[in-house]
Amino acid sequence: MSRRATLWVSSVTGNTAKIAEGVRATLDELGWLVSDAQPGVEPADEVVVVCFWCRKSSLDPKSKAFVELCAGKKMLLLGTFGGFPSGKYAQLVRDNVAQEVSQRNECLGVFLCQGKVRAKRIEERRALPEDSPHHLDEWGVVRLVEGQKHPDDTDVLYAQGFVRDYLPIP
Repeated sequence: MSRRATLWVSSVTGNTAKIAEGVRATLDELGWLVSDAQPGVEPADEVVVVCFWCRKSSLDPKSKAFVELCAGKKMLLLGTFGGFPSGKYAQLVRDNVAQEVSQRNECLGVFLCQGKVRAKRIEERRALPEDSPHHLDEWGVVRLVEGQKHPDDTDVLYAQGFVRDYLPIP
């Protein structure tokens, strides 16, 4: 019997779509039958792979609505964001996403990689008053400039390895 998974992808800038392409290739390589998730429709498959972008330290709004639609699913989550995946903020995002998913589903794991932030958003944040929690200081600018190179081929390989490590074995 074939293993089946539903793939949800939410991408604005193409960052998450690039990761999702690698995820789909890995699922295909491992012999999983993959169906694309449809907005507003709960997937029939037990395993759901959610590719999201980070918004306010958690899932983007469309991904959040999709996750809330699901019940009793095993979910593997892969996200892109403007931070460093090894940083303290990344752990906050992983914890928030896992908590959100675990309200109605089983969270198998959360992967994060750095992604591009729109130049307009960087400038908006630089223009904020220095006492604003969203103001970008020089370190923040350096981080986001580095992020313009991501996700790269190495990030895709890491995402593929994460899928191999965390997919449930039948």
